[in-house]
Amino acid sequence: MKLFALGHRTDNPEPTESPTAAATAVSYLARYVNRDAVPARSGPGPDFAPIGQLFYLDRGIKLREVHGWVQLRLRYRSASGLAEGATAWLPEAWTSPCVPPGH
Repeated sequence: MKLFALGHRTDNPEPTESPTAAATAVSYLARYVNRDAVPARSGPGPDFAPIGQLFYLDRGIKLREVHGWVQLRLRYRSASGLAEGATAWLPEAWTSPCVPPGH
């Protein structure tokens, strides 16, 4: 008989991720804006309404990608005043990955 606790099998625990691996995964998803004064949009494409501007070195976590556009959740208040946690779409070419130290 198999035992279950809180929806997880007790005979085969899921592997846990090390703090270093978790930090690397977050760093891989972290991106910064590599241009100045780019329009942040409400959706993935130029036909979506602009919600503000992002500037060089504004940073966020990549949530998803659609046809060459990335959705970022801002990690900090942007240089133009978009709130921390706001989401914005911009072309992926206008962003670069944040590389963790030592890579």
